[in-house]
Amino acid sequence: MNFLKFLKSNISNILFFSFAAILFFSNDARTMVIKGLLLTGLYNADAPDQEKANHAPAPEIVFRSQKGEIINIGRDKGTVYFINFWATWCPPCRAEMPSINALSSKITNKDKVKFVMVDVDNKMDASVRFMEKRKMNLQVYNAVSAIPDTLFNGTLPTTVIINSEGKIVFRHSGMADYDSPEMINFINTLIP
Repeated sequence: MNFLKFLKSNISNILFFSFAAILFFSNDARTMVIKGLLLTGLYNADAPDQEKANHAPAPEIVFRSQKGEIINIGRDKGTVYFINFWATWCPPCRAEMPSINALSSKITNKDKVKFVMVDVDNKMDASVRFMEKRKMNLQVYNAVSAIPDTLFNGTLPTTVIINSEGKIVFRHSGMADYDSPEMINFINTLIP
């Protein structure tokens, strides 16, 4: 009897600590909570004002895809690069990934825009399995050369967009929802 009385009077505490324990131990649970935050609209990626932006040249950096394709950012011109630095263990990275996947499917001229999903842990097999399991149509890359701070300073996730002239036109550290009409239009206007 005393145990039932104790249980009834402390049910809210038990639920709170159970929820906290699940969040602490489960990456998927943290990802779900963060996805809910993305749905509020507070984390929408804002496309920059092109006329006011100061576009720095992209540094030269080499990436290798899961299929062995080599791309050289800063040297290769004529392509718009959407570069996302992420890791499979990072809940904010995992939460924003569906919005990046949705954005990539809505770009009109796909041969002129390359989505470069950079696995910062260089665990290509785990990252490819992550994408396949979640049915993402995004290609995973590893950095072959050192990553300059102008692109990635260690904050996960970080997204950088480089225009077809090799200039950095967008940089965002932290999670964001990229599946918005504003971001789709912004990338489409960058296509030569």
